[in-house]
Amino acid sequence: MPVRETRIGAYGICIDSGKILLIKKAKGPYKGLCDLPGGGIEFGESPPDTVVREFLEEAGIAVEVRDLVGAFSRVSTFVSDTGTHMVELHHLGFLYRVSVSGPAPVKSGPDGHDSLGTVWLPLTDERPETLSPPAAEGLRCIGSPMRV
Repeated sequence: MPVRETRIGAYGICIDSGKILLIKKAKGPYKGLCDLPGGGIEFGESPPDTVVREFLEEAGIAVEVRDLVGAFSRVSTFVSDTGTHMVELHHLGFLYRVSVSGPAPVKSGPDGHDSLGTVWLPLTDERPETLSPPAAEGLRCIGSPMRV
């Protein structure tokens, strides 16, 4: 019997010069895929504040939250990061459009948590299978030209 978990998070869609900023996932249900920067909402934290904090932690850049563009609710089952059991995850997320607050290079290496580093993926990329379901949903919400 899988362990059931619910995660509520906030995620940012950052597009600049025809590219989207994504995080290469190191663990969890989207391991090996490119995901939106973001993560779990901490106690007392607003979803927009979560996005700002997570962008600093995962990508090393400051962002300004523009607007809420969507939300998702997804259930998936995967092997736990320890490999000892199955996890059935109910993942709820808020999706925000963000813009970079100032010039700064993004982190290219791991953050020590669940990111292996960042990547700017062209919106004309023909490899949507590299996207996590939340990233694909975010692109759909903003009407991206990327085929998702």
